[in-house]
Amino acid sequence: MGSHLHQSSKSGSNRGAMEEVDRLSSLPDDLLHAILRGLPLKQAVRTSSLSRRWAHQWLRALAASRVLDLTDRDFARGQPPARAAATVSRCLRLHAEHGAPLDVLRVALLASPPSGSGPGPSDGASFGRDVIGWVAAAVRRGAREVEVDVLHLTPSQDDDDDDAAFLELELPGDLFQARNSLERVALGGLSLRAVRLPAAGLAGLRSLSLSHADVTDEAVRAILSSCRALESLSLRSCSLLTSVSVASERLRELQLLGCRAVQELRVAAPALESLTLYGHVCWSEPEQSWQEGNPVYFDFGDMLALRDAYLSHLGCGDYNIVHDMAYPCLYYVVAHARVLTLCSIGLQLLYQHGWDESAFREMPKLEELQLLLASPEPCFYWDNEDQEHVSTFFMLTPLPVLQRLFLHLPSDPGYGWSSSAAARPEETDGADMTLEHEVVLDQLTFIKVVNFRGTRRELRLLTFFLKRAPSLDQLVLVTAEGEEAPADEQLKAMQERVSELQRSSREARVSVCRPKEDDSPNHAHTRFFHEDDEYVAN
Repeated sequence: MGSHLHQSSKSGSNRGAMEEVDRLSSLPDDLLHAILRGLPLKQAVRTSSLSRRWAHQWLRALAASRVLDLTDRDFARGQPPARAAATVSRCLRLHAEHGAPLDVLRVALLASPPSGSGPGPSDGASFGRDVIGWVAAAVRRGAREVEVDVLHLTPSQDDDDDDAAFLELELPGDLFQARNSLERVALGGLSLRAVRLPAAGLAGLRSLSLSHADVTDEAVRAILSSCRALESLSLRSCSLLTSVSVASERLRELQLLGCRAVQELRVAAPALESLTLYGHVCWSEPEQSWQEGNPVYFDFGDMLALRDAYLSHLGCGDYNIVHDMAYPCLYYVVAHARVLTLCSIGLQLLYQHGWDESAFREMPKLEELQLLLASPEPCFYWDNEDQEHVSTFFMLTPLPVLQRLFLHLPSDPGYGWSSSAAARPEETDGADMTLEHEVVLDQLTFIKVVNFRGTRRELRLLTFFLKRAPSLDQLVLVTAEGEEAPADEQLKAMQERVSELQRSSREARVSVCRPKEDDSPNHAHTRFFHEDDEYVAN
C-alpha cells in the first residue's frame, strides 16, 4: 500500500508539472517570446523538450534578437570545447538564416577540457576557423559590439612557447580594412599578428579590450592612430608589450593589467578620467639579483581630468626598494582624482621617500580612498608593528575633503596579521602611531574594514583613524570568511572590544557583521586583481 501511495504521489506530481507546462504553453506567442529572450541560452534551449511549440518559440526568440549573448558561465560547462563551439556556430547560423539584424555578439567559452589537462594547439584545430568566423561574420553583418573570449582554450602563460596559444586563432589580415559599424571590440586569446594596421574599419571604434593577445608595442601605436574616436582602452596580460605609448585626445579610460614585461609607459591623454594600473613598479625577476631589478619608467602628461584611479602591485612577484624612484611620479599623476585605490606596496614605496616630503603632495579632490593591505615577509625596512608606511601617507598627504575610507585587509593573513588570538584591551589602549605632524580627517564620515579579525595590529590601525575622525558617522567592520570566520561568541566579543576603542566621534555607529549581512556602501573599485585567479596563476 505504501508503494501504491508513493506511485500515486509521484504521478500526481508529474500531472501537476504537465499542467503547469500546459498553462505556460497557452500563453500568447509574444509573451512566450519575451520570456525566452530573458533566459540564458542554455535554459532557453532546454525548453525545446517541453513541446514543439516551445522549440519553435526558442528559435524565433533567437532569430529575432539583435543581441546574441553567449557568455553564460553554464553554457559550456562540462562540454568539450569543440562541442561548445559547434553550438555557438549553430546559433549564429540560425540567426543569419532568419535574416535578423545583429547589433551585438558576445561569446565566452569558459569550459575546462573534460580530461582535466590543458588543451594544446591541436585542440584548437577542430574549431579555430569557427572562432575566427564568428568575429568576421559579426563584422560583416554590421555588429556594433563584438566580444569573443577563448582565453580558457589557450595554453598556460607559463608555457615555454608563448606563440602556441595563437597558432589556430589568428585573425585574417583584411578583417578591419573595410569600413564597418564597430564601436566596441573585446578579444581574448586571439592573434592579431596578421591584422594590417592602420585599418579604416577601426575608425569608429570607441572601446577596445585585448587580453592574452600577441599585440606588440608597434601594434598599439598603430591601433591608436586608426582609432581616433577611441574612449576606452584595456590591455590585459599581453606578454609581448614592453614599451607602451598611448597618445589620444579623446581617451577617457585606460587599463594596463598584468602586462608583466612592460618597462616603460608613456601616456599623453588630457581627457583621461579613469586609470587602472596593475603590475610591476619595481621588481627583480627570479633569475636576476635584487640589484639588477629595473623599475617601470612613467611619463604622463597633465591629468587634470582624472576622476578615479586604481594603482596596485600586490601579487606581482618580488620587489625591491633600491629601484623605486618611479613610484612618486606615478603618485603625482593621481593627485586630482576623486576616487582612489592604493596598495600597501605603493604606500611603502612612498614611505621610503618620507625623508623627502616633496615625494608627497595634497590631494584636494579625493573623496573616496581604498587601501589594499598585504602581508609581506618581515625585513629590515618594514615596521610591522607601527605600520609607519600608512601613518606617513596620511601625515604627509593632506586630504581636505576625504569622506569615505575603505581598508581591505588580507584575505589570507600572514606575518603581522595572524588571527591566532584576538587582541586584549591592554594591548591597544593608549597605543598610537608616532607622528611628526598631527593628522585630522575633518570630513571623514564613513569607514569600512573588510576581512576584519580583531587582532592587535588591526585594532591599532583602526584606533589611528578613529582618533582622527571627529565627524565620523559610521564604522562598518566586515569579518573574514572561510576558516577565519568568527563564531557567534567571537563576533560579540569583537563588537564589544571595538566599542571600547578611543575615538573622537562618540556619535559614530559601530557595527561588526559577516559578509552576507553587510548592506553598507562599497568602494567604487570592487575587483581586486591580486585575488583574481587569472593574475595569480600568471
